[in-house]
Amino acid sequence: MPVHRETTIERGTGEQMPPADDVTARIAPVGAGRAPARAARPAPRAEATSAVRVEIQALRALAVSLVVIYHVVPLRMPGGYVGVDVFFVVSGFLISAHLLREVERTQRIQLARFWARRARRLLPASLFVLLASAAATVLWVPQTYWQGWLREIGASAIYLENWVLAWDAVDYLAAHNVASPAQHYWSLATEEQFYLLWPLLVVGSVWLASRLRIHRRAAIAAVFGVLTVGSFAYSLWTTQTSPPDAYFTTPARAWEFGLGGLLAVWAATPPAGRHRLRSVVSWAGFGAIAYAAFEYTAETPFPGTAALLPVLGTVAVIWAGAPQGDWSPTKLADFGPVRFLGDISYSAYLWHWPLVVILPFALGHPLGTTSKAGIIVATLVAAYVTKIWVEDPVRTGTFLSRRGTGTTFLATAVATAAVVAVAAAGWLHVSNSVAQAEVAAQAAASSSDPCFGAGAMLPGRDCADPFANQGDAANPIFAKSDASDGLQCAQGGTDTTPRTCRFGSSTPTETVALIGDSHTASLYEALQQVAEDRDWAVVTYFKFGCPALGTDRMLGPGMPLDEATACGGWSQNALEQIAQDESITRVFTSYRNDIYKWAEDDGTLLDGIPVEAAQAPLRMLAEAGKQVHVVRAVPTTGGVHLGELKTLEFNVPDCIATAVGADDPCAGPRAVRVAPDHLADAALAMNDDRVSVLDLTDAFCDAQTCHTLIGGVTVYSDGSHVTSTFSRTLGQFLDRQLQR
Repeated sequence: MPVHRETTIERGTGEQMPPADDVTARIAPVGAGRAPARAARPAPRAEATSAVRVEIQALRALAVSLVVIYHVVPLRMPGGYVGVDVFFVVSGFLISAHLLREVERTQRIQLARFWARRARRLLPASLFVLLASAAATVLWVPQTYWQGWLREIGASAIYLENWVLAWDAVDYLAAHNVASPAQHYWSLATEEQFYLLWPLLVVGSVWLASRLRIHRRAAIAAVFGVLTVGSFAYSLWTTQTSPPDAYFTTPARAWEFGLGGLLAVWAATPPAGRHRLRSVVSWAGFGAIAYAAFEYTAETPFPGTAALLPVLGTVAVIWAGAPQGDWSPTKLADFGPVRFLGDISYSAYLWHWPLVVILPFALGHPLGTTSKAGIIVATLVAAYVTKIWVEDPVRTGTFLSRRGTGTTFLATAVATAAVVAVAAAGWLHVSNSVAQAEVAAQAAASSSDPCFGAGAMLPGRDCADPFANQGDAANPIFAKSDASDGLQCAQGGTDTTPRTCRFGSSTPTETVALIGDSHTASLYEALQQVAEDRDWAVVTYFKFGCPALGTDRMLGPGMPLDEATACGGWSQNALEQIAQDESITRVFTSYRNDIYKWAEDDGTLLDGIPVEAAQAPLRMLAEAGKQVHVVRAVPTTGGVHLGELKTLEFNVPDCIATAVGADDPCAGPRAVRVAPDHLADAALAMNDDRVSVLDLTDAFCDAQTCHTLIGGVTVYSDGSHVTSTFSRTLGQFLDRQLQR
């Protein structure tokens, strides 16, 4: 499933800013005995090989600016996520140059000392911001967010956030989770994994050089080159086949570090002279980065070939160094505010995203112009204070450095464990609340209360205040985890072989099939109730994001082409299995009606399904002797209605929790929540007694309003999937529809 920068799992959320320090920002020539070019002539400060390289600080300042602007006002800079690519290249260059100098100077690399220096430099600010984010979450954010957010805070503390996000992005039900205040740590995790593995590559290259009796630099370049080419090829492949893996995982990003490393091997210092040429190259590099930031969008396949522009632009700027002259970018790069922003870029990066995510909860309303400006100011202030009072004292202090690497590692372990413990405590608190609410909800569901759940919407029921926010089953913390059990039977990815689940009677009066996407799977409990009453057996065929139409022309939001093709193959195979199974007498199908597009031969995407395409699978099943029931799609909180934005989909449990006890605070107009159902309309147009339409809309909506709290039950576990508890109460509605 692709990564949408405008949705929850955002592209570019978390572009980690490698910090400036004496280890990484000062570059000397690589190679023992090699004298600096024109050593007898004093060079300008920006050209000195022992001085902080102003162009690298300028790159840092530019990149953090792109990221902050992108996250605060994304429409102003839709490609600002390329800041991460800039910093991956910078890190690859600086760390490789440092390791190469150590090899040339000492013939070895002291791995423990290297990792200890990285820990002292990066962890204090990182863990401090995570701890502050956890505290702010508990203080201001509703508990429905806690489990997901604290899980990511814990993952970020141990540098696994990139892998967590990659997994969540391909987890159909987690893909639209609200971004956590730690989501931006994905790139920091990628960077730390680079710091862990890159020195080992250098050590291995040196060993290989000694065994093969070749020059060390040639061996290192060869290893870096093989890794870079392999990683780039993997990035190209995964950008097309699995965008989340391409974006978040280290193997798909290693080539960016690798290009920086190759530059460090062959051009650790800028070329002498040639200031005009270097100025042109430097401006071109900065221009390439800026072009990508302004012209790339959420729809740009990334990283893939698109990442070459900011990556090679960064390589160009570093190669050019700080050329002199009236038209050189060096004067701008050496401008005080630019240097200041480069100095605090790491802490600025750490602070800006938690402010963006948590401030709306603290204020009680979405961010406006004033609050967005306040975030930028607060980011700069917090970054400066953190650098002065947290980063620098640990980095330059002697308490840890004089006590050896063991003390640093011990302090690292203790501090990391403390953050993980805080996150785990909050996570367990919510888990216990969920467990207690589940027991209470099950008890309420078994009480035979005629006004429980959808029962409150049945005609003739005199239910007092059916939309009140009361009862254990209305608990939004419980509702968020109360997904339908049918989803456990659903398939994802590119598998085209149907996997089935079976429930109901072992000696049934009828065997029926339930087939469709995850919204069909949410009817599992409803059909289960009917099956128990009628002594049926039910066989399920579910695939995430895949209506049962037997075609690869249906595209879900951001669905890769291979998944669309797999959907067509899977649904065709499933429909054929059902048609050929003589024991199956009835087929129930449904789908989410407001998100899919139909792809024409020329690539044009249409809303809805052409009538013939919708009727084809229904006719095939009917001609095979099946009674076909199309269940009209249930209302949702948002989506696309005939190509126009209906309303932004929102998470219902989060909405209810934010409203703090209000009755049905997240209800909406029926005219907005109920979208046309092309499959149901096509079924009605067939005018075939073997094909019928079952409509459950009145279980969700009255004449004017669609509700999210009904009969003491929260209706949705997210923005569109019905909770298991509410689905169970839909059985009586479904049974009445079958009796018509």
